[in-house]
Amino acid sequence: MSIKLIFSEYFEIEEKVLDDYGALNICLDADLPLFIDPFLLFASDKPEYQQQHDKIVSHLILLKEIAIHDGRSANENLFKFPEVKQNWLGLCKYGNNGKGLGTKFAKDIIKAFNGFYSNFGEETISSASHIEKLTLVGAGIGKDFISDFTTNLMLEYLLEYTQEFAQKYLQPEQRKRFNIRCVYDERLMLWKPKEFELPYFYLEGDGDFILLTPLDILTKDDSFICHSELVGNFRSIASSIGNSALRESINSYFYKALPISPKKKDFEYAVSKTINEFPEILDYYIKMKEEKKDQSKKLSKDKLDKIRSELISTLTLFCENVLESSDFFEVKPNSYDEALKRAIFLKQVIEDNDGYRVFYQKGRPIASEDTIQRIFRLTWYASPYDVNAEVNNGRGPADYKVSFGSGDSTIVEFKLARSSSLKKNLKNQTEIYRKASKSITDIKIILCYSVYEIAKVERILRSMNQLGAENIVIIDASPKQSASKVV
Repeated sequence: MSIKLIFSEYFEIEEKVLDDYGALNICLDADLPLFIDPFLLFASDKPEYQQQHDKIVSHLILLKEIAIHDGRSANENLFKFPEVKQNWLGLCKYGNNGKGLGTKFAKDIIKAFNGFYSNFGEETISSASHIEKLTLVGAGIGKDFISDFTTNLMLEYLLEYTQEFAQKYLQPEQRKRFNIRCVYDERLMLWKPKEFELPYFYLEGDGDFILLTPLDILTKDDSFICHSELVGNFRSIASSIGNSALRESINSYFYKALPISPKKKDFEYAVSKTINEFPEILDYYIKMKEEKKDQSKKLSKDKLDKIRSELISTLTLFCENVLESSDFFEVKPNSYDEALKRAIFLKQVIEDNDGYRVFYQKGRPIASEDTIQRIFRLTWYASPYDVNAEVNNGRGPADYKVSFGSGDSTIVEFKLARSSSLKKNLKNQTEIYRKASKSITDIKIILCYSVYEIAKVERILRSMNQLGAENIVIIDASPKQSASKVV
């Protein structure tokens, strides 16, 4: 079986072609945990990126004017934005279907523009307006807004960027013409279609188009302007305000809002209360970030290099070294046997086939639970089983639920041995998930990086009377000595 999960492999081109063009070599089986950071557009020296940032902010200001003018009767459809799934970026570990910005977002942002954020676009402290501002304080607008809104407003640019690559480097049979809504008509207040020639899933016949994204506008986790940093550095941000009267008023108000021995939630409450009283704090924070805009490019590059080396390269190596030469996909027992067989297969690859090497760089372990989860997902390529990542059945998300019909399902959980909460999770977590989803069985997979970690796991399992249990798979990912050196 030929397994082509990476863009360069699928279209049979060198990865260097994408690197030289400046595009991310995406995985075509599941989203990569990256998104476009609008601050990188603002901070860029490229005029076309700066234009895209202006376009994004201008559209948001247009929506604000509609929200204020029409109030509760505003057309919510204008405030809804689907996820652009064809870029294969986001949080989905299996596939590329996200939720986008729907009715709840529309209601929240209309309310925000008629309340706390009514002055958006009228800032005088910062040098520009930034859409990230809307995520800084409780308006019900989360960081998913940044990714979905930015990608929708940049869609025409990304389509042109992808079309140029496809026409230059791909074969005619690998390209196809698509009509895609990406141009907003302010007069008619609707999105209009435009035709592009794009790469698509040509091996699947009438497949969907694929979108490429420039590497230098991508980041991981939080954007450069984010709520977590605002809260974490609130005291230093407030103390750096040049207006001494305002600075003293803010600090006085903030410390009065804190109890004598504040906990984390008390601190967050005091920050929120102070910002509501002195909303200009947000603009001072953003101004501080603007002054450090050169740092944003380096931070983003470091995060991206980490993702590319730890995840994309790992996925590629795993497929090249193991999956393409395996008859593994022909076995079709029940979901528990199927999941257990794949877990054991993964264990053998890592322990006996030098698969552990992809989890190290310069002798240091790099794999997180997220990495091992995504690699496990690849072992289900072309499987008839339903494999859902992070299934949430009301008791928090499980890593995977493997199903074959409504009466046959198995929960699979991944853990690192180094986790301080390992014993607690082993004892409670999958049992909770199993009951919540009515799954019949569950499997736990534990990744160990050293003999010490293996011993730790065995002690925990022995204390739980679980040592040797079939459904607990311990994977030894410690470095192995070359066979030629073994006496």
